[in-house]
Amino acid sequence: MKIAPRDAESFAHAPPAGLRAVLVHGPDTGLVRERADRIARSVVDDLDDPFRLAELTPAALKDDPALLNDEAAAIALTGGRRVIRLREAGDALAERFAAFLDVAPGDALVVVEAGALPARSKLRKLFEGAKLGAALACYADEGAALDRLIETTLAGLGLAIERDARAA
Repeated sequence: MKIAPRDAESFAHAPPAGLRAVLVHGPDTGLVRERADRIARSVVDDLDDPFRLAELTPAALKDDPALLNDEAAAIALTGGRRVIRLREAGDALAERFAAFLDVAPGDALVVVEAGALPARSKLRKLFEGAKLGAALACYADEGAALDRLIETTLAGLGLAIERDARAA
């Protein structure tokens, strides 16, 4: 499924329960990382928990075709759902994820981070069209979205901003 920009924040806080993999991509790498972290925290409170979080690399997936399925099917020693993180993904992994999304072993949530992917990207198209996957694009805030970001950030700190200061 393709997540609309207006739904990005609510999705990142609470992705659907049956979701197995999320591709977070875009030119704003800070926002990509922030939303990927938020999605991971929707499953695992402590992102440093080695029993519930596994980090994979594209090179490791290339070297071991079964690694993604094995990690997704693994049961956490301390109980609970696991998260599998993968950074710097690209179209070279599209085939691997197509195979994963067909079977989707276990119940882990796979959170995949990528840079800017064009609309024709194989990986992006795969996640956008998957029943068990989703694609979330991250673009720099501007206009009304930037105003909302400023307001919510400051409100969270108990602060306000004057119109001239916000414009600057």
